[in-house]
Amino acid sequence: MNKVDKKAKSIFFATLGCRLNQAETDILKTNAISQGFRLAINESETDIFVLNSCSVTNKAQGDTEKILKKINSKYPQKEVIITGCGAKKEYEKYGRVVLNSEKQNLFDGIKNIGKEQNIYSQRTRLMYKVQDGCNNFCSYCIVPYLRGREHSLEAEKIMRELKTAEKSGIKEVVLCGVNIGKYDYKGTKLAGLIENILKNTAFLRIRLSSINPDDFSDDLVALWAQNDRLCPHFHISLQSGSDSVLTHMGRKYNTKQYSSLISKLRKAIPEVQITTDIIVGFPGETEEELTETIKFVEKIQLLKVHVFRYSPREGTRAAKMDGQISEKVKKERAVKLQKLEARIRQRILKSCIGEEVEVLFEQKKNGHYSGFTPNYIKVIKKSQKDITNQIVRVKIKGTEENEIIAN
Repeated sequence: MNKVDKKAKSIFFATLGCRLNQAETDILKTNAISQGFRLAINESETDIFVLNSCSVTNKAQGDTEKILKKINSKYPQKEVIITGCGAKKEYEKYGRVVLNSEKQNLFDGIKNIGKEQNIYSQRTRLMYKVQDGCNNFCSYCIVPYLRGREHSLEAEKIMRELKTAEKSGIKEVVLCGVNIGKYDYKGTKLAGLIENILKNTAFLRIRLSSINPDDFSDDLVALWAQNDRLCPHFHISLQSGSDSVLTHMGRKYNTKQYSSLISKLRKAIPEVQITTDIIVGFPGETEEELTETIKFVEKIQLLKVHVFRYSPREGTRAAKMDGQISEKVKKERAVKLQKLEARIRQRILKSCIGEEVEVLFEQKKNGHYSGFTPNYIKVIKKSQKDITNQIVRVKIKGTEENEIIAN
């Protein structure tokens, strides 16, 4: 780990929106560090704010402006850079706007007095984007209009940047993309890319971020079944457990196909855990269709379901559909599904008691360290010894709401 130049300008990154935005922020952090900047621990110590904005929902777009107003009011003398898919030219009144297409030039024009580099100080996991864009045009989603058609990052660039991250001590890399299952660079598909990463790096853990069920190839299943460096956890988008709602959403699979994939994964990788996203209150969704979703979630027993209330997004087909549902009903439906999800998660967590698991510890708070198992269960452990960025084998003694407790 290189020495930190305390005279170098520090940057505080704030991220809105999805996991992909977080992955992009991680790449921006890597680029900042490689150019000699420091990463600020908190906002009050920073010289420069970088807001990686989102406009997937109207709320996210509104949150962007709220944050910018807060920064300008609280820190009027500090530099501000606004980027991401929610960046607008009108935000130039708050700072410098860098559109997604110009992100490679994000740090141009910033005078940095630091000369040495601080590579990944106190980092354990790297979110790394290998694919962008989407051709699916689901009826509720604005992403294809914001990020364009599917395109994949050059394999050579991926390997070069991952090797740099590896040298810095990163233990785990998460491969991300808007539609990562469609990765294809000059004939190299996602499974081939991962094979190259396994062969040419020594990361102890490699994960996938969100992937669509219709993009999960048999090659990927076989690859995960054969290599213990590949983490047995997948976030596989569902969105609804009702086939009729899936059709209206424009999704390209049904619940039978989804269930079949989950069964295949559990047979090939016994320790696998699955998480997903579900939208409730989609236009026209009936109580019967909600019941179908609830029954399907009960049937497949997933570790975590991120429940979202449908939010109309201007420019999408769903925003113009008949049968828009009130916020009150959407909230009631979300609560009903969240209660079921919590019961299922507790059953899964309690089944871990007595097991020994390996945990990559990432953070310390109040004398307790937290980290994740390979199948993405959060673990809390009290330790007098600093175990940050270490993989430690522990025995599980109990559970809390969203995590398990280790000896």
